[in-house]
Amino acid sequence: MRRSIPMALVGGIALLAAMVAASLFFAREASRDANEALAAVRLHARSVQVFGALQDAETGQRGYLLTGDESYLEPYLRARSAAESGFLSLEDQLDDIGMAHARIAELDGLVRDKLAELDSTVELYKRGNAQAALAVVETRRGKELMDRIRLVMSDIERLGTGNAKARVATLDTITSWLTAFIAVSAGLLAIIVGAVLHRLVSHAVALEGAQEALSRINETLEEKVAVRTEHLQRVNAEVQSYAYIVGHDLRAPLVNIMGFTEELDRSARIFREWLERQPGRDDGDARAARLAVEEEIPEALGFIRSSTRRMDLLINQILVLARAGTRSLHAEYVSVGSLVRESLDSLRHQMQERGIEAEISGALPPVVTDRLALQQILGNLLENAVKYTDSSRKGRIAIRGWLDGLAVHLEIRDNGRGIAEKDLERIFELFRRSGLQDQPGDGVGLAHVRALARRLGGDVKVQSTLGEGTVFTVTLAADLGREQKEDAK
Repeated sequence: MRRSIPMALVGGIALLAAMVAASLFFAREASRDANEALAAVRLHARSVQVFGALQDAETGQRGYLLTGDESYLEPYLRARSAAESGFLSLEDQLDDIGMAHARIAELDGLVRDKLAELDSTVELYKRGNAQAALAVVETRRGKELMDRIRLVMSDIERLGTGNAKARVATLDTITSWLTAFIAVSAGLLAIIVGAVLHRLVSHAVALEGAQEALSRINETLEEKVAVRTEHLQRVNAEVQSYAYIVGHDLRAPLVNIMGFTEELDRSARIFREWLERQPGRDDGDARAARLAVEEEIPEALGFIRSSTRRMDLLINQILVLARAGTRSLHAEYVSVGSLVRESLDSLRHQMQERGIEAEISGALPPVVTDRLALQQILGNLLENAVKYTDSSRKGRIAIRGWLDGLAVHLEIRDNGRGIAEKDLERIFELFRRSGLQDQPGDGVGLAHVRALARRLGGDVKVQSTLGEGTVFTVTLAADLGREQKEDAK
């Protein structure tokens, strides 16, 4: 379909171009033949006019000679002038109809002789020699000249008529060829148009069938998606509830462990005080007891306290993630620039200690989103940028943002330690960290950032080069309220 119809259209256009070119060619030839036929007809008419002018001049001449009335001189002179000028214009076109040059020269001599004969008789009469003038007329030379001129004019008529007939015949042939060519081209165009229409109708029928099938699939798909979405929402709620319950249930025994740890510490202090009141005992049991209460038990309790604090921190982070997934988002107008400056102000002391400079490029676009969630995202990313600086160079943080359709992009760039390529996605996993572990952290922050960004209708991406720096790009829905309304439909 994608190839056949364009090829048919190209063929149709080529055929139309050929029709236009052929029509122009035939029209030019027809015009030339028609003009030549018309010229032949006009030439014949002009020759008749010249001969008629000669006859009129002869009539005026004889009227003047017979009556002596000078009123005959005016039509005579007018007819003579018309005959002479007409013949001059006629002479230039005789060669075009194929008349022999000798014949043209003969006609030229005959016309000149006839005009000279007429002029001589009129001039003789004007001088008072009427008898001499009539004697010239009576010689019948004038009649012989006219007869011979008439014969040449007949040749002109024959040649002109033949030329006109030939051109008309050629014109008929050209017209026939043009008609045949147009008929054949029209037939081919009709075939091409019919084929294209048939193809389009077939495609339309197939497309309609596909659309009906797609509509049926969409109907069932929407039901499946709705069921699947409901199932995922239920599973997500169960997971979040499970995380909350687990965190809560783990905290209860943890509190007991911490309480019993303090109880053991108190008991160990009592036992140590009792041993101190027994200065006379220095046997093996006494030394072992002192070693236990002074070194081994405090060391074990220290490990227990450290582990319980670590577990308590992890449980708190699990509960934070669980609450982040269940907390209702409140869409409101948020000035991103103000929020970034607030986060930087909270980190100002650490930045001054490490010699870090922060720069906001241009005006950051405002958004309609959940203020607390965005504050947590920006705070976490900016804190990481400050925390993981490279001590070998002056730290720099650059923040910029831009609006792209219905989304807002926020970019936080630093020149810190960077992240290895293999860890670029792992850093978003729960309890995962990368690089040198010389800074406090639990591997939950970036997982929390990505979870919040996705709840705000976007995501977070990272680009980094180890040893050069890192770029985090946060994408958010420009208007979370509108997205929430659309999702609710």
